[in-house]
Amino acid sequence: MKKFFIVAMIFFGLITQAQDWSLKLRSRVELRSWRLTTRADKTEKNLNGAAVTLQKGDAVIGQTTTDAEGNFEIDVPANGDFMLVITYAGCNTKKFAVSTKGVPESVGKDSYKPTISIGGFMMAKPIKGVDYIGLDQPLVKVEYKSGGQNFDKDEAITFKGMDIVSKIYDAEVTVMEKFCNFNKQGDDALKKKNCALAKECYQKAMNLLPGEFYPEERMKSVEQCIKAKEAKEDAVMLEKLRQEELAKAANQKAIDEKKVKDKEQFNKSVNKNAVAKTEPKKETKAIVAAETTSAEDTRTSNESKGSSKYRMPKVIGANHYKEIITKADNYFKTKRYKDAKHAYEEALKHKTDDTYATGRVAECEKFLVGK
Repeated sequence: MKKFFIVAMIFFGLITQAQDWSLKLRSRVELRSWRLTTRADKTEKNLNGAAVTLQKGDAVIGQTTTDAEGNFEIDVPANGDFMLVITYAGCNTKKFAVSTKGVPESVGKDSYKPTISIGGFMMAKPIKGVDYIGLDQPLVKVEYKSGGQNFDKDEAITFKGMDIVSKIYDAEVTVMEKFCNFNKQGDDALKKKNCALAKECYQKAMNLLPGEFYPEERMKSVEQCIKAKEAKEDAVMLEKLRQEELAKAANQKAIDEKKVKDKEQFNKSVNKNAVAKTEPKKETKAIVAAETTSAEDTRTSNESKGSSKYRMPKVIGANHYKEIITKADNYFKTKRYKDAKHAYEEALKHKTDDTYATGRVAECEKFLVGK
């Protein structure tokens, strides 16, 4: 029994010694970032400080971080299935499977020190609206390849992982192009002083990718545009009101001036008609004056022939004629043309050939027609 125990211990020691090796895995981690304006500018640089964790199930087997060049290396124990997890603040997590099983005893003994270098791991911040569900699976699997002493990638799993990454990248680019297009539309609208459209475009960009600086910064210019446009509209409105008031005042002035002018013309017309009615023509005045002088001379001659000025005239009815003429002249002087006409016509009954009375009748008729 003791002999058997010693043999077993020797055998176990040989197995332990044979499996006392580890796979040294080396790689580099990079960070992809975007500067999004009216176009998407991409930068990729080595990432310092990314966390590299080797897990077996829920257990943490080893940990390290990337150096200034983004490089890291980690030892993966023999005869196990592991998950290599790369994390960095704000970025999507990347997972890679590593299997050290299946190494023959003839290979995994003595000074067996396998190594493998994996191409760079790209870390990036998630983009809103992009489906990253494929990243919950390992994108690459490293395993032992029979027929040699080296480890390599599993082609099928790696191809599938690269397809997932490629589709995610295309989806990210699509979202970013849409975002940049909204910004470009906003810039174009802002150049044309279309503040409302510019604001709408930048708001769409902000809704698509919240937290991006470009549309938020451009919104300041939009607010200035809106204020300037409102100020211009206010100035235009005030100028319009001012012009309307000036036009209104000018129109009222024209109306007032026309009223004054019309009133002046009316007064001139009234005065002209009044003068025309009250003043007989020069020719008529001359005739009347001549006739009046003749009549008075006749009456004076007749009166001088008698011994007294109260002497009865030789012509019967002469004194009555004079009384009627005097009354008619009084009517005429006070513009009672109708009464004057009747009086002159009464005088003509006494002296039918009297040119004075006949002329006065004509004058009265003219004034009566003028009314």
